[in-house]
Amino acid sequence: MKIISLIACALMLTLSSAFAGPVNKNCPVKGKAVDGSTAVEVKVGFCCGRCLAKFDKDPVALLAKVAKTAEGKCPISGRDVDEDATSTISVAVCCKGCKGKVEKDPKKFLAEIAKTEKPEKKDS
Repeated sequence: MKIISLIACALMLTLSSAFAGPVNKNCPVKGKAVDGSTAVEVKVGFCCGRCLAKFDKDPVALLAKVAKTAEGKCPISGRDVDEDATSTISVAVCCKGCKGKVEKDPKKFLAEIAKTEKPEKKDS
């Protein structure tokens, strides 16, 4: 029963992050302002629902870790990724040319976004 609950929770978190809008306000390639109409969907894997929930709460704060993490490893714990614990984030770009560049090497551009975008402020 716990497994079914975890899977349902992970699915809801994944779907909510997919509809949250882009994680950036400026194109990570050219630096131009973006409106989100052209974007690349980047899938990020985690080891469990808890790590997934941490990421979905504030993805911008963890983009630098995601950019540095080896394929198949959780950016939060370093453990192997569970296929059921994934999140999809939207990276907005200014044009089709930039879209192709981000699709080719998303981690490089996630690192750029991490440098320029500010994470959400925590409520005190």
